[in-house]
Amino acid sequence: MNICLFTASFLPKVAGMEIVIDRLAREYIAMGHRVAVLAKTPRGMKEAPAFDYPVCYYKRSMSEVWFNGAPKRMLTRLHRQYRFDVIHAHQIYPTGYLGWKMSGKLGIPTVMTSHVGDVREGSRLRKKPVTNRRMIEAMTYGSAVTGVGRGVCDTIDAMVGFRRAFYIGNGVDIPLPPPEPPSLAGRLPVPAAERGFDLTLCRLHANKGLTCLVDALGILKQRRVGRPPLLMAGTGREEAAIRAKIAQHGLENDVFLIGQVNAAERDWLMSRCRLFLQPSVVEGMPMTVLEAMASSCALIGTDIPGIRELLRDGVNGRLVPPGNPEALADALEASAGEPGTLDRFRAAARETAEANSWRAVAGQYIQLFERTIAVNGRPVLPE
Repeated sequence: MNICLFTASFLPKVAGMEIVIDRLAREYIAMGHRVAVLAKTPRGMKEAPAFDYPVCYYKRSMSEVWFNGAPKRMLTRLHRQYRFDVIHAHQIYPTGYLGWKMSGKLGIPTVMTSHVGDVREGSRLRKKPVTNRRMIEAMTYGSAVTGVGRGVCDTIDAMVGFRRAFYIGNGVDIPLPPPEPPSLAGRLPVPAAERGFDLTLCRLHANKGLTCLVDALGILKQRRVGRPPLLMAGTGREEAAIRAKIAQHGLENDVFLIGQVNAAERDWLMSRCRLFLQPSVVEGMPMTVLEAMASSCALIGTDIPGIRELLRDGVNGRLVPPGNPEALADALEASAGEPGTLDRFRAAARETAEANSWRAVAGQYIQLFERTIAVNGRPVLPE
């Protein structure tokens, strides 16, 4: 099968969706399929990186509503070269919509996947009448629609007014704990080496609930509950707000922002942390939760769609209400006195990760592609 992975954002930009597309591309190839990626040129990219599969970047348009035609021309040219059997568009808009519009001209189906940011309530795409209408059209009439979380699927179904979305989650590699990466030398605070550490790793964004996490640590300080330091790995627009919260609670010696980390550094941190914390308020299916489980972490996360599908309260971690620093503080305090329970959580988390391999996820997509091809691109609905 010849597959076009069509995306508005791709490597070298590093975030969840970009990593998902790369891993799917490599799994499709390992399964014997041919792959080409068509992606919008990342901002600031001066030279395209090398990949094990062809990647073509199209020029950025000035508007999300009035396209300059570059992605359509590039998709047509790539189809002539690779004779695609299916387009797998990541994000409903613009790529899912454009793929659907081009499907008739190219004679191939488009399967579109939402990673939550496009369809979630309050997103900039849903606030604009034109883009919201186009998303609904594409999801209604496209060959197939998937969501990376059951909550994403519920949102899609509500937007189109009937059961439309297939649930296909994200996958994970099972890493081997590497030695300490030299690039982390000097970046970790002394208390982390002496007392161990808890970890959160994500974009520093309001959706990740990090200021709520700092508030929870402030509550523990008021209670005089001793705990290891927290390392926050990542960068983003909320960094100033997080640092202000840290200063407000006097946690400068307890919370440390260590910046962006690479894959080896991530695996090392996850393999050695006491707890991995995911206090998000909005998620599709967070890659970091799967990666932490693959590293046998004990987890505390928020009880929201995308996390609760992986994290079962009392089985492989703890769930707390989102945006509730008191509840999060209670869970953190309880974790200090239950080392045996944390060991049980770690073992169960690893089992969860092993059941969500990238090969299994890619196989689900291939089965869906085969169904859409078999019915000549007509809309396929969940049974």
